[in-house]
Amino acid sequence: MKIKNILDSSFLELTGCIHNHSEYSYDSKVPLKKILKAAKRSELDYITINDHRTLQAKDDPSVLQEKDLIVIVGAEINDPQNNNHLLVFNTNEVLVDKTAPEYVNHYKNSGAVTFAAHPMEKRSSTKYRKYIWTDLSNDGFDGLEIWNYVSEWVGKLAPKFNGLLLVLFPNLFIIKPMRRIIAWWDKMNLEGKRKAAIGSLDSHEEKVKKFGILFKFLTHKSLFNSIRTNVLLEDGIHPQEKNILTALKKGNSYIVNYKIGIPYNFFAGMKATGQKAIICGQVIKLSSDLRLYFRLPHYARIILFHNGKKISSKFDDKGYFLITKPGNYRLEIFRFGRAWIFTNNFYVI
Repeated sequence: MKIKNILDSSFLELTGCIHNHSEYSYDSKVPLKKILKAAKRSELDYITINDHRTLQAKDDPSVLQEKDLIVIVGAEINDPQNNNHLLVFNTNEVLVDKTAPEYVNHYKNSGAVTFAAHPMEKRSSTKYRKYIWTDLSNDGFDGLEIWNYVSEWVGKLAPKFNGLLLVLFPNLFIIKPMRRIIAWWDKMNLEGKRKAAIGSLDSHEEKVKKFGILFKFLTHKSLFNSIRTNVLLEDGIHPQEKNILTALKKGNSYIVNYKIGIPYNFFAGMKATGQKAIICGQVIKLSSDLRLYFRLPHYARIILFHNGKKISSKFDDKGYFLITKPGNYRLEIFRFGRAWIFTNNFYVI
């Protein structure tokens, strides 16, 4: 948690990991206390727990007693076919045996904060099924995971050919978000729906026994230093669950792979004469001198997108792009040929 100055404004930046499973989920046996301890050792400011179809973690003593880490407990919902996974927050309801349109609409109308989880997946092996979003018109959620660590990892797993490599060196196979998901996200924003993007882990901790030895991999501890979603709170906004969820819903955040580099002095902001600077997720009026400024701790490839299309690129550690048209603008930043930072959209009217 730190103060970050972006042009003429000050923000509190919180770094956190979204979409984690614990002992309360049918597919994980990791004690919640252990997860929170690992999160604090990784210097996270917040973490979300999204166990399958349960909010039991809310009553866990380790959550109730936690004072140094903001623990946001939600759930992960799915339809009877085990598709259309939805992360839900700010609710005490867990809907089961409902169709995706039913629970998406219900949570939307009840004031919950929701994100579509791993909506599009690939698989290299038929041994593993996909858990996909089956109807792209069913988009009443607040945002979506555009980058899910475990989803990308499993998508590249072919046990007979690369299984050992993926277990020993999982981060080598985490390259970038799927372009199909990015395209869907851009399409919804172009339609004026303003969907926020988040990055996530989907951590469970996996185990395999070989040669009589039990190996643990994809542990929470190892994943916490990879894909994070960093949230920006305006000066004076208290760092608590409600405000973090609001910032995530609005897109006042960016996705970053910490394995590629720590973004300790990164910022991206828009500014024009006579107007207050904005961050991603906010709106600004078009002006003749409107610019999107950026700063990075390392040289990298910065790509500017306008309404989902690449319009400019630079290799630098600081600079700006001149903005000449209304629309949605965002940055994709690559280092060593790998995705590093993806911002949410800046809205120019």
